[in-house]
Amino acid sequence: MNQLNEFTQKFKAQYIDGTQFEMLPHTAFRKVGSWDSLTGMAVLVMIQEEYKIDIPVDKFKGLITVQDVYNFILENENQK
Repeated sequence: MNQLNEFTQKFKAQYIDGTQFEMLPHTAFRKVGSWDSLTGMAVLVMIQEEYKIDIPVDKFKGLITVQDVYNFILENENQK
């Protein structure tokens, strides 16, 4: 499994019903029916714990797809 697919699976696991739908890198994650603020916080915590990256909430709000979030991590991992 490549790193983007692995990240996508970790991202999907933050949803309470993550086993019941398919998520791909181009998925607009906020459009998934069970998305809510708690899921958003779980995603941010997962990113902090797994990748040691803090995404400011205002920046996170501008990221649309799982790929966008992954790209942000890649762009900022050298600034840890």
